[in-house]
Amino acid sequence: MAGHVYLVAAGLLILTGVAVAEVNESEEAVHSESRDAEIWMGGYRPESLEVEELDWSFVKQNLDVLELYINMIAYLTPEDHYGPLVEVCNAHNIPIAIQCGYFDWDSELEEFTAPNPKPISDRVRTRMEPGVGVETAREEIRKIAHLIEAGGTPAYIVMDGPVRRLMNPGADTGRTTPSGEDLEGFDSLDDALDEIIAYMRTWREAYPDVEFILLTNFPNWGWKGEMAYWGSGPDGMFWGDYYPVVKALLERTQAEGLKPAGLRADNPYDFLLGRKDLTGTPWPEPIKDPATVNWLDRLLELEALVREAGVQFDIIVNSDTGGGTSDELFYRETLEFIDVYQEAGGNADRYVFQSWYPHPEAMGPEDEPYTMTYLMRSAIQRLRGEAVVESDQDAPTQ
Repeated sequence: MAGHVYLVAAGLLILTGVAVAEVNESEEAVHSESRDAEIWMGGYRPESLEVEELDWSFVKQNLDVLELYINMIAYLTPEDHYGPLVEVCNAHNIPIAIQCGYFDWDSELEEFTAPNPKPISDRVRTRMEPGVGVETAREEIRKIAHLIEAGGTPAYIVMDGPVRRLMNPGADTGRTTPSGEDLEGFDSLDDALDEIIAYMRTWREAYPDVEFILLTNFPNWGWKGEMAYWGSGPDGMFWGDYYPVVKALLERTQAEGLKPAGLRADNPYDFLLGRKDLTGTPWPEPIKDPATVNWLDRLLELEALVREAGVQFDIIVNSDTGGGTSDELFYRETLEFIDVYQEAGGNADRYVFQSWYPHPEAMGPEDEPYTMTYLMRSAIQRLRGEAVVESDQDAPTQ
């Protein structure tokens, strides 16, 4: 989704190109706090692990949830590829999550009759109107038909930016302003929350046991009156102030008997450290340099607020620069993210590893640097209180 500046602070365990052979007592204590945290993996083509017979034996034994993107199911992945993936998930008790909740996109359902792979035919909704919550849920229930036919059932629905899609639609099209004349969202937060509740109820009617994760592209929001990362839009807060939004979202869902299983922050490493360079981007001039804001403290404030509301906190762990540069840099910076976040006091209930970037290029095998499952193996070891140990041939040169 979203973030980069190189920040080195005393006491942080930052991987600098030297293989880590052991962790000291204080670091081990930090890691042990997340022993019970869930570890999730997402990716564009996870079915390739089974279809191509790529080894991921360690990861599959230790993975808590596998997350799929809904349009991969509906359009891009051949239907017969889901059988092997579902079979191994069922055999290893790995629940399946689906990232969806695309209120600001309208699907052409007749296109689903054609076999996969096929072009994604969704079109941007030009106007948000009452009923879009139910309509979106019904469309997306149709979209997972291939998964259901293969024997898979969604355990989690991950709602990708539900409030911003309803109030500020069109961000996926590359819009650099929070709103525009061509697309019209809801003016009222209450109206947006009505549609979110209707969406959740519609999914529950189809799948009574499904749980919900509410995802936010956190750096794209302001916080307590302070700027969003891009520093543009009203008062520099782009989509608005997320502090009152998240409080209302958590209060309303719980009041309706739809307490979410978690609230997830999408906050790539670059944005976390304030080093995502805006030079040369199409974004408007920010009201001030993003590097002057403590984004890590802001993330920890969100975590505390979510926990105070009695909801679990999830975090996506990845790197924007790494994802656009190389498999190795994505690997290195994703692991650095864990250390920086935990040393600052962060302790998520779920760590979600996923990439929507060109890198890593391959899902597996898990013993090949620097595939997605190679990263997962290292991350699992790190989060379960073990040192990351690399063989001599894998260790980078100094």
